[in-house]
Amino acid sequence: VLARKGSLIPFLTPATKVTQPYRVVSTNGVAQIQCVIHPQSLKYPYPEEARVTVLKGLHGHQEICFSILNFTDQRETRMEQKEQVIIVTLSGLNATDTDMYRCEIQIFYPPPYLRLIGNGTLIHVLGEATALCPVQETQRQSQHQGEEEGDDDNTAPVSVPVVVLVIAIICVLIIIIYFQVRTLFIYFVFIGNLISIYF
Repeated sequence: VLARKGSLIPFLTPATKVTQPYRVVSTNGVAQIQCVIHPQSLKYPYPEEARVTVLKGLHGHQEICFSILNFTDQRETRMEQKEQVIIVTLSGLNATDTDMYRCEIQIFYPPPYLRLIGNGTLIHVLGEATALCPVQETQRQSQHQGEEEGDDDNTAPVSVPVVVLVIAIICVLIIIIYFQVRTLFIYFVFIGNLISIYF
């Protein structure tokens, strides 16, 4: 966990971009990504609240970790901010975590809302460890335990929204079938009455 310094990043304009170093080598499962904000103009008000997210993959949206940076107080976060550079430290990386990692910076307050995504850093991992972000270590360990349990019975986990969607579709199909059968029943009763009237 790194302490955030008291400096502030300037308010970002639409022409503002986030750049990152192309490649970082991770030793002992630790890597640092520098998210540099350009241009470094100070003519706009400073943001008071922002979210910095690390995304895995060149075009992926898998969130590895994030931090809400509140620039009005002095609390500890996983990320260190110096001038226009936000330094993100990832720990617990292993060889399978070698990938592109992009910084996403969102400015919430003051308006207007801005969202910037960095060009990405290739993290090449040489060693092994246990967690990507210090705060999420227990969450990651429980994920690994769930994956190991899932491997034992060779079943994939099912998400709650998928189950709810399937149940909703089944209910709609039952209602449609009910009304179709009811309509057919009424039709046959009507035909039966017509036949009995004419014969």
